[in-house]
Amino acid sequence: MADSARTPLRLGVVLALGVVALFEVLTLLQGVRSTQRLQARATRDVQRTVEDDRGRLTAGLEQRGRAGWGDAAVRALDRRLATEVEVLDPEGRVLFAHPAPPPVAHTLGPAERDRVREGHVLTFVAHSGKSLRALSYLGFSSGGRPLVLRVATPVPDLEEERRERRQILLGQGAALGALLLAVVLVLLPRREGRAAPRGALHAYEEAMELLRDRGEEMTARHEAERQRMEDAIREKDALARAGELTAGIVHEVRNGLGTIVGYARLLERGEQPVDASEAAGSIREECETLEVVVRRFNEFIRQERLNLAELDLAPLLSRVVAREIRGREEIAPFFSGLEQPLVMRGDEELLERAFENVVRNAAEAASEGGGRIEIEAEVDEDQLEIRIGDDGPGLPPDHPGEVRPFFTTKTGGLGLGLPLARKILLLHSGSLRLTDNPAAGVTVLIRLPVHGPES
Repeated sequence: MADSARTPLRLGVVLALGVVALFEVLTLLQGVRSTQRLQARATRDVQRTVEDDRGRLTAGLEQRGRAGWGDAAVRALDRRLATEVEVLDPEGRVLFAHPAPPPVAHTLGPAERDRVREGHVLTFVAHSGKSLRALSYLGFSSGGRPLVLRVATPVPDLEEERRERRQILLGQGAALGALLLAVVLVLLPRREGRAAPRGALHAYEEAMELLRDRGEEMTARHEAERQRMEDAIREKDALARAGELTAGIVHEVRNGLGTIVGYARLLERGEQPVDASEAAGSIREECETLEVVVRRFNEFIRQERLNLAELDLAPLLSRVVAREIRGREEIAPFFSGLEQPLVMRGDEELLERAFENVVRNAAEAASEGGGRIEIEAEVDEDQLEIRIGDDGPGLPPDHPGEVRPFFTTKTGGLGLGLPLARKILLLHSGSLRLTDNPAAGVTVLIRLPVHGPES
């Protein structure tokens, strides 16, 4: 009679343990899917970056042979597009590697090789042991022979996610093992005359408590390490930016003060021939220039507050382009994608100021006597992608490849227009990148989230 009374209790305990086990399995599957989504997003981001810089990567590969391969590798490493660069033959054999082959292995299938030969950029994530790389394949020809350029890019976020996922898998495996042990202990037949052991549930509770404590300890440790690394990166980035800004301000102020002091000394000594009115005018012009530098710098460092509302970027872009090319009849604007609504959530006044700087920069860089600027827009999933390009001379060889304050190629320019635009876009959780056009000119690639900045 006692055993029959205990049977429903056993079944209830087994059912409860089964539900917990099912929850653990579902959590495990959800973690795997989360890792897969992160891998897909990382692969897509790396592929976009490589596609944007394809012209710069493949420049000189076809004509210059192995010397061109080495130059392409150096450019990719300097621009932090890759940590290893290889050239492969159509069968996948390595012909060239700089500085060394990547620590992972990957081979294209026949269909994938055909797509690369057709001009597509393909990116895959490969891992071996603790090493992980995103491998991007670009086709080119050298001496009429089809070859493949493979660039290996580290993906630290995905690498860290995989490390944490492995540790979590160990914990979940131990939890499932403890659940199985608890089920076996509950279902074991009891001997007559012996008190029902409470070991099954007690063992399960202790195992779950240990796993919970271990999981909380690991989570706290990972969070502390992540926070420490983020703080260190932010501090280094802030120091680097402060150094760049200080150097730029010092350069501009020193130039202006040098001119002012020179004219003042001439006037003080009364040397001839010195036209006092001309010297005074030059001093006034330098003071006005310094005033502009200080004013523009204040605009750049000013703390902006976003006034968010729903807006359409299509009419905003059309309005900005019409205003910036007014008086420049030789410049022809070309639009693509602005016939559709480009609705997003953002601060319209600040975004208009950002696009003004980008469009003005493109108009000033466009080739003389019939230049053109192109504005292309499209909606990519939950992001707006805007491309603003010109047909000018492109980026000079000494250009850092990224937007930096006070770096300018324009005579009399301060180099704060694009940095100010980038600052506004970053406030909207967006991005701004420069890419060389394959033919001529520069394209500014802007991405903005449709749903507005992250809180």
